[in-house]
Amino acid sequence: MRHPKKPPIIDDPPINVFRRCEAIAAGWSDEELHARCVRVMHGVYTPPGTRLNTELKCAAAALTLPSGAVITGRSAATLRGVPLADFGTPVDAIVPRKFGMMRRKGLRCSAVRVGEFEHSPWRGVGVAGFPRIAFDLLKQRSITQAVAQCDALLHAGVITADEIAGFLVGRHDHGIRRARLRVPYLDGRAESVPESVLRVEFALRGMHPVPQLEVFDGDRFVARLDLAFEEAKVAVEYDGGWHADPAQAEHDRVRRDRLRALGWTVIVVTNDRLRDHVDEVIAEVAAALGGRSGKAA
Repeated sequence: MRHPKKPPIIDDPPINVFRRCEAIAAGWSDEELHARCVRVMHGVYTPPGTRLNTELKCAAAALTLPSGAVITGRSAATLRGVPLADFGTPVDAIVPRKFGMMRRKGLRCSAVRVGEFEHSPWRGVGVAGFPRIAFDLLKQRSITQAVAQCDALLHAGVITADEIAGFLVGRHDHGIRRARLRVPYLDGRAESVPESVLRVEFALRGMHPVPQLEVFDGDRFVARLDLAFEEAKVAVEYDGGWHADPAQAEHDRVRRDRLRALGWTVIVVTNDRLRDHVDEVIAEVAAALGGRSGKAA
């Protein structure tokens, strides 16, 4: 296995987080602490008015993690500029095996091997570089989330699928087989994680739509489709929360009417449908493909 270059160090500006034990040592009571400050995670606080984001939560985690710990996964991706986590997301961390499995609300820890070349220092702990981040994402239990989150790394241009595959060569880590089996599903063309989740749901059923297909009426641009079965002219569009805005909704209506006028069938998938009724979505698309006598692209 050829080791990649050590990842760059992340900027380390001051972040005002402190531990409960420090406040108590300074003479505060628990009542004063709870009244005057905001709890970031168990045993760690910040002054009121502080912006609650992933960086703050990771800084709080760094105060409680043992020496040798490494922040990874969605947390590390967000610290490095690819926003996969928010303040409500548990901090993903690797801890040295001698500490075992640390169980603490707001933290999700694993005790596995991590190489020195796979991370760089930040606030007394390490932050994984993108090859290690991709590996830790790919070995998650859910294949759709694992691939979709790695797709976001590809879309951001911070790593390639070949670089991810190369990082996995020759390794024997826990989860390595699962990660390798998922590399062929990677595709960085989707513009959001839910779009990638939907694409992977299709791929798992042997259906392979084209992401971000551009449609023209002659020389006139009509739309760029989230997912498209081009031969059958079946489009699958993911509508996130922003599509509820009246102006956006009207834009979507006009755009989709133009597509239908060109012979396209447009199937809209909301977040609720993707989360709770994905099998119904797949069946609806399969029926549309069958009705148009088209083949999956």
